[in-house]
Amino acid sequence: MALVIPEIFADAINEKLGVSLKVGSLAFDATDMVGEIRQSGDTVHFPIINRITDATELTDGVEVTPERVSMQDNTAEIKEIGKAVRVLDKEEIQIKGGAMDKMVVQLAEAMAKKIDLDLVAAMDADAVYKQVTTDADAVTKTELDSAIGLFGDQIDSDTFAAWVINSRLVSSFMNMDAFVSTTLTHTTEGNGIVRNGVIGYLYNVPVMVSNNGTYDDAKKECKTYLIKKDALAYVFQKDITVEEERLPKLRATDIVTTSLYAVKLLDASGVAILRKTITEDDGE
Repeated sequence: MALVIPEIFADAINEKLGVSLKVGSLAFDATDMVGEIRQSGDTVHFPIINRITDATELTDGVEVTPERVSMQDNTAEIKEIGKAVRVLDKEEIQIKGGAMDKMVVQLAEAMAKKIDLDLVAAMDADAVYKQVTTDADAVTKTELDSAIGLFGDQIDSDTFAAWVINSRLVSSFMNMDAFVSTTLTHTTEGNGIVRNGVIGYLYNVPVMVSNNGTYDDAKKECKTYLIKKDALAYVFQKDITVEEERLPKLRATDIVTTSLYAVKLLDASGVAILRKTITEDDGE
């Protein structure tokens, strides 16, 4: 008798995955944009339609010069990720109810963390907007405002998906008048009350706490991200699947979860990164 029903277990992991994803929740599913991703290949081509130039003044009798649409083709490597859990026969009778739910949660969290880390790595590699911070484990309103300024006049609040900060920076926000003062018109009521990883809103943009890839262990510094909507994307060549492998000599069963996916920063100008150390190796 099977320890789990693969289809149901996979559905449960995918459902939990949506809750566990942090940065991944700010990306959009571009699977429908990339044609035959489901069929073959070890790379995926993300089509990016470049912005056309400004309109020009017309002259009578002179034809309008058409501008050819330029479609830049970005590629990303398809990655296979997975995780396995071994259940001994003598433990199988106890893997029910709450224990099974915990297994689903932990598997989903392991998969979600890997996807988040890859999305952060994509931003680190390709984002062009960078803002230096004075401190490695703190951020100021002035620095955050400077990051917004990098986007020029394209700063409507509803065009941003979120700020993403490391948990070490929560105190910076909690001690920032622009975030907590009730006398300011742009401060959102309820800031400081954490819901689904969001500690509040700065300039009506969600502030999400995630430790997935937001701290550079080598340089001992936090990384903060201001992300535009539709800047990040992912595709799944294979949805999360679950298989059982019986190991009779070990009197055990392995539950194996796998997936194939790719991630990409579609708009290099759609993310601003704040950190103390900015170098040429940071994608500029």
